[in-house]
Amino acid sequence: MSEPQPISLFELLNNVKSELKTAFAAPVWVVAEIIEFNLNRTGHCYLELAEKDQLTDRMIAKTKATIWAGVYARLAPYFESVTGEQLRVGMKVLVRVTVEMHELYSFSLNVLDIDAQYTLGDIAQQRARIIEQLTADGVIDMNKQLELPLVVQRIAVISSDSAAGWGDFKNQLNDNAYGYRFHTELFTAAMQGDTAPESIIAALNRIFVRISEFDAVAILRGGGSKSDLSCFDNYELAFNTAQFPLPIITGIGHERDDSVLDLVANTRLKTPTALAAFIIDRAAEFEQRLTEMCYAVCNGAGRKIDSCISDTEHNASRFVYAARNSISQRLERVKMYKNRLQSADRLYFDTRDVKLTNIARQANLTSKMQIMAAANNATHLQLRFEKAVGTYFESQQKRLERFENVADKYNPQTILERGYAIVTSGGKIVKSPADVKSGDDISIRTKGGVIEGLVK
Repeated sequence: MSEPQPISLFELLNNVKSELKTAFAAPVWVVAEIIEFNLNRTGHCYLELAEKDQLTDRMIAKTKATIWAGVYARLAPYFESVTGEQLRVGMKVLVRVTVEMHELYSFSLNVLDIDAQYTLGDIAQQRARIIEQLTADGVIDMNKQLELPLVVQRIAVISSDSAAGWGDFKNQLNDNAYGYRFHTELFTAAMQGDTAPESIIAALNRIFVRISEFDAVAILRGGGSKSDLSCFDNYELAFNTAQFPLPIITGIGHERDDSVLDLVANTRLKTPTALAAFIIDRAAEFEQRLTEMCYAVCNGAGRKIDSCISDTEHNASRFVYAARNSISQRLERVKMYKNRLQSADRLYFDTRDVKLTNIARQANLTSKMQIMAAANNATHLQLRFEKAVGTYFESQQKRLERFENVADKYNPQTILERGYAIVTSGGKIVKSPADVKSGDDISIRTKGGVIEGLVK
C-alpha cells in the first residue's frame, strides 16, 4: 500500500482558505466578548474576540479580528452615541464579519458592522443583574438606612486631586454665605476607567481606619460622558459602598440616569456643587431651628417667671388673711366668755356671798389664764406664720434666681455676646434670604451695636 503524497504547508493553508471562502462567501453576524482592544495610531483597531461557557465562564473559543481605519471611523461614533460607551475590553458585541485566511497571518475576522442595540441591551442586563444580586445579598438599602447628621461638618472626600469637581465642591463650601466652617479631607482615587472601582474601594478602606473623624463620605466627579462613568456600575464597588458604616453622598455628574453606586448610596446629588449646596442648606436649616428654639425658651421662661411671681403674691395674701382671721376669731371667743361671766345672775351671787367670792376669784383667774393662753397661742401662730411666709418667699426667691439664670443664658443679648447676630428688616427677623429682596433696608444687631445696611 503506497503512502499518501505529502503536501506543503502553503498548499494546506491555501486549501483551507479556499474551503473557508466557499463556506463563508457572505458576511455573517457573530456574538463574542472583546478580551483585547488595541487602537493603532494609524486608526486601525485590532481586537481579540472570545466566547466563554455560560456556566463555568471558561473560554471555549478565541480569534483575532480587525476593524480597518475607515470602518472604525464610522462605527465608533455611532456605537458610542447609542450605548453611551466606547468599545472596550469586557464588552459583549454583535459584529458582522467576513472570514479571512492568509497563508502567513493565519485565520482572522474582518469587522464590517456592529449592532449597538445588542450591546446596549447587554449593558442593561448586566446592570440589572448587579442590582438583583445586591438585593439578594440584602445590602442594597443598608447605607440608605444610616441617619445622615443634621450638620455634616467633617467630610471625607473621594475624588481625583485634579478633578474640577473637587475644586468646585471645596470652593463652594469654604465661600458659603453663612460663614460656616467645614473640614474636608481628600482621599485620592481614580474616577474613571477599569481601575476606578478598585481605587475607590481602597479609598473607602483608608477612611474606615479613621471613621470616628468624619460625619459622612462624599464621592465626587466633575461630570463626563456616560462611558467615563460606566465604572460606577460595578458590583464590588456597590457592595462595599452599601455596607460602609458612614453615610455616603454621591455627586458624580449623572444628569439623567442613576448609576448603581447612586442607587446604594445614602444620598444622591447630581453634581459636586449641588452636593456642597445640600450640605450648606442642612447647616442653615439647623441654625434656623436652633434660633427658633432659643426664642421659644426665652419666651417660655419669661411667662413662667411672671406666673411664679403672681402665685407667690397670691399665696402671701392668703396666708396673711388666714392668720388675721384666726386671731380675730380667738379674741371674739375671749370677749364672749368675759361677757357671759359679767352677765351672770346677780341674785345668785347675793345669796351666796362666800361662794360668789370664790367663784368670782376662780372665774377671774380662769379668764386671765384663758386670755393669756389665747394670747400665747396667737403669738405662736403669728411666729409660725412669719416663719412659713419667710421660708416660702426664700424658696420662691431661689426659684426666681434659677429662672433668671435660664432666661439670662438664652437672652438674645447673651447669644449676641457669643458672636451671633440678629438680622431684621421692617421690624421683622430675617430667617432666610428669601425674606428680603434687593433694595430692602436691614439692621444687623451684634454684640457691639447695630449695623444698618441695604440688600443688593
